Amino acid sequence: MAGDSCKKFSVLNTNPNSITISGAAPDYLMAGVLTSTATWYGNLGSGNISGAMQETAQDAFQGTFSEYQWDPGNFDWSGNYAVLNNNKALLAEAAANNWDFHQGVALVMRAFQFGNIADFWGDAPDSMAISGDQGGAYDFPTFDSQQSIYTRVISDLQAAIPHFQGTMATHPEITSVTQTSDVFYGGDPVQWKKFAYSLLLRYYMRLSSKLNEQANVEAVADSVFQSTADDCMMMFPGKDQPSSYQFCTLYNGASGYNRNKMSGTMTMTLKALQDPRIVIMAEPIINPSIVDTTNAIFPPGYPSIDSTINNIRYINLPVALATNYKQFNLATYTQDRPWEGLNLPVKNLYDTSSVYVGIPISYSNYPDFQYNLNSTGQQATSVNNYVSYLRRDIYDNPSGPLLADRIASYAEICFDLAEAAQKGWNVGGSASTWYYNGIQASFNTWQVFSSYQNDVNNYYGCVKDYNTYIAQPAVAYNGSLQQIITQKWIAAWQACNEAYMDWRRTGYPALTIGYGSYRGAIPVRFTYANSELQNNSANAQVAIDKLTTSPYVGPDGNNSSWSKFWLLQGTNQPW
Repeated sequence: MAGDSCKKFSVLNTNPNSITISGAAPDYLMAGVLTSTATWYGNLGSGNISGAMQETAQDAFQGTFSEYQWDPGNFDWSGNYAVLNNNKALLAEAAANNWDFHQGVALVMRAFQFGNIADFWGDAPDSMAISGDQGGAYDFPTFDSQQSIYTRVISDLQAAIPHFQGTMATHPEITSVTQTSDVFYGGDPVQWKKFAYSLLLRYYMRLSSKLNEQANVEAVADSVFQSTADDCMMMFPGKDQPSSYQFCTLYNGASGYNRNKMSGTMTMTLKALQDPRIVIMAEPIINPSIVDTTNAIFPPGYPSIDSTINNIRYINLPVALATNYKQFNLATYTQDRPWEGLNLPVKNLYDTSSVYVGIPISYSNYPDFQYNLNSTGQQATSVNNYVSYLRRDIYDNPSGPLLADRIASYAEICFDLAEAAQKGWNVGGSASTWYYNGIQASFNTWQVFSSYQNDVNNYYGCVKDYNTYIAQPAVAYNGSLQQIITQKWIAAWQACNEAYMDWRRTGYPALTIGYGSYRGAIPVRFTYANSELQNNSANAQVAIDKLTTSPYVGPDGNNSSWSKFWLLQGTNQPW
């Protein structure tokens, strides 16, 4: 009896949250790795990096998002390394079972996670990382160079590809549980192989500003994504907050959704291109605005700057001019509202240009929720009838057919190959062909000329079909890298991480900053968090000392979001 009691006590006191590698099921490890990775990457791409790339804006509590307050501690890599630790267990178990598919997935995801760590932070623990169980020196891992991490990323991707040979039928380790656990491709090794090749292309292009990658790009060009059906993404189940679109009202409240609006950089760019993709991005403003230039509404001497009649807000031009207001113009924005313009003339702006209106980037440090003469704006609610929210019937939902954490896309691949062809590399098509393919892929992804054709037809400010769009002088391929990268930036809607990487290495799209910006430029990296500086200070300092400072670091010292790491050093980009 005593023996039975002790046995039961032992079982009851087994910690279910401390499972050994041999006790972890590879399929469930894989599910955790994929969902955690997609959530982090997706939230970043539709969140803070979307703000950095001026596709969306926040008009309340917007410091990190729209003013570039990237202080130490804003971005911590501990979650990335936690996922890598689980992925290590997945790889070990898959190798022990001789399961090719699972090994391939683990290698790809190790490459993806370490690639992002190098992309955003620079030098980082790699060769000695996730080995704290060995103790000793592993408790304080050295930082591998950014370049060497990229070398390992490429090596992992190359090593993963042979594990995906054949089809699902030739991989007996792929069960129904595997298919459910693989939230990217449902256990299809053919798709995973394309994904691995596509990530190779991504990183070869990433490195092309520093290294000669022509032969490598040409070697993989035929093996990458072939259509939008190949896109790597995780659809939202929408069952709870972690599995839902991150800004939806259901899990964030109305103010949590309302403060996310369109950026004036994106709305003005799409307006100039008569781009129909605006209809799937933005909500039309509730109250259109018109400048009264004829005194038809306001008699001479009328004191108010505006008046609303029949749901239309009219602006009193003489009063607007007298109070230093003018129409928002993206081309003159940095002159109208110069950064730190304390001793310079600073214009206040309104926007009557369209039914889709965005907030200019870093318009002020407080209160952007009153932009466009919104006299009733409040930080608590972010209600603004004169600025475009994200389209509610799409983005104010936990899930939907257009909502996903997108990891990589065919549109991205097309524009990568367009850039490669523009360099003169042999990638199976001309730069113009791949450029147009990328635009078409973006329209297909967002169902612009299928599910939303009626909305396109009803908006006066855009073209109505693909051929008319690409025939416009501003869109027709002119041979420039700027045009390729700008279209790639538009196509990165809600998945802006790669747009950020492209901007850093090319300077395109040509983005400006505003009066309320934290510093005088867009930041180029995440800083090492305080936890790393405290717990592994000596090794972190070695990495910090290798960073190159810029005029924008302010009081940060070397560990600044405006310091350059190896990938940018010597390139004169993006500033």
